[in-house]
Amino acid sequence: MRTGLAALILVAIAAPAIAQPAPPNEGKRALDALQSGDHATALSLFRPLAEAGDPYAMFVIGQMYEQGAGMPRNLREAARYYERAAALGETSAMTNLGLMYENGRGVPQDFKEAMRLYAIAAEGGNAVAQANLANAYREGKLVERNDAEAAKWLRKAAAQGDAIAQFNLARMIETGAGVARDDKEAAALYASAADAGLASAQLNLGVAYASGRGLAKSSVEAYRWFNLAAAAADDDITRDNAARNRDAIVQTMTREEIARAQALAREWKPRSPSTGSAR
Repeated sequence: MRTGLAALILVAIAAPAIAQPAPPNEGKRALDALQSGDHATALSLFRPLAEAGDPYAMFVIGQMYEQGAGMPRNLREAARYYERAAALGETSAMTNLGLMYENGRGVPQDFKEAMRLYAIAAEGGNAVAQANLANAYREGKLVERNDAEAAKWLRKAAAQGDAIAQFNLARMIETGAGVARDDKEAAALYASAADAGLASAQLNLGVAYASGRGLAKSSVEAYRWFNLAAAAADDDITRDNAARNRDAIVQTMTREEIARAQALAREWKPRSPSTGSAR
C-alpha cells in the first residue's frame, strides 16, 4: 500500500530521512500541497524552487521520484536530485542517497560512499543518519563491526527522540555490548520508546516491570505494557510474547489490580514520535 509522501513513516533495515523545514511563501504553498496529497501542485511549485537552488526543494523532488508520488517512479532521477541537494548541505538528502548507495538502488552499490554520506549527515545532526550509521557499525555490513561506535551514534539519535534508536541502545546497554551495563538506563530508554508506541519497547518495558529490573517491580505496570504491546505489534513474535507474558502475570494479580492495569492501558496515548528508522 502506498503511503502519502508527507506522512511517510520510514521503516527499513536503514531508513531514509525526512527533513522538517519551515519554508516561506511559495515554499509553504508547496509543502501544504504535498501534505494534502496534491502531488501535481506540489511538484509544480517545488520544481522552480529547486531550479533556483533550494536544496530542500531538490530533496522533496528526489523523494517524489523515489516514491513515484505524482510521477512515474525513477530512481536515477531521485538520486540525481538527492546528489544536488546533498552538495548544498541538505543532510536528509545525504541520508537518502546513502541508503540508495547501500542498497544499489538508482546508483551502483557502494558501501564506502554510503558510509561517507551517513557520516557527514550524522555529524550534521541528522538523527536518521546517526541511527543508520549506528546500524552499520552494529551489523558490520558496510564497515567492520564496532559496538562502541554503534552505541555512540545510537545515543545521539536517541537523544533526539528516535524511538527505535532508544530501543536499540537500551538492548545494547542491557547486555553491555559496546557500553557499560546499566539496567536503570535501559529501562528508561525502553520507557521513552514505549511512550512513542513502539511495541517491542512496550514488551521489554513490561518485562522490566515484571522482573523489577532497572525500576520498581509492578504487576499493574507490567500488565499494562504487555497489553499495549499485544495490541500494537505488527509481527507475530512480539504479539505472541506480549500476550503470553500478560496472560502469565494476570494469574498473580487481584481483580482490583487487573482493573487498574486495564484502565491505564485504555487511557494511554502515545507521544508524537520523531522521524526514525527501524532496524
